[in-house]
Amino acid sequence: MSKILLVAAEQGSRERLRLALERVEAAGGEVEFLEAENGNTAMAVAERDHPDLVVVEVGVTPYGGFGLTRDLKASPELSCPVIVVLERAQDEWLGRWCGADALVDRPVDPFALAQMADRLLREGRGGTASGKAAS
Repeated sequence: MSKILLVAAEQGSRERLRLALERVEAAGGEVEFLEAENGNTAMAVAERDHPDLVVVEVGVTPYGGFGLTRDLKASPELSCPVIVVLERAQDEWLGRWCGADALVDRPVDPFALAQMADRLLREGRGGTASGKAAS
């Protein structure tokens, strides 16, 4: 079973991410969804549950999505693939700088997000920004 941590400030955003990523479940992989409304909670959930994938919206506060991604990638115990949902396309360089495995622009294409998540879960490793979903 794969654990996917969804990090977004608004419940509606987390629901939309969950709906998109349920396609990973439908493809044959069993998925447990974990949720956090901010970066501090996300770090606590990651330390407790060790997710296999994290999907983070950049706008989470008080601990931003880029900082959260950087800290997850820097920790050998917590490092896992991270998909960063960008609010602005011009922030792509920040996503690459913080070590995101993949970047997705808003509005999120649910099919592209599910495909990317499935690929990262299968690879089972955290590298650097290796993909960008079409928006």
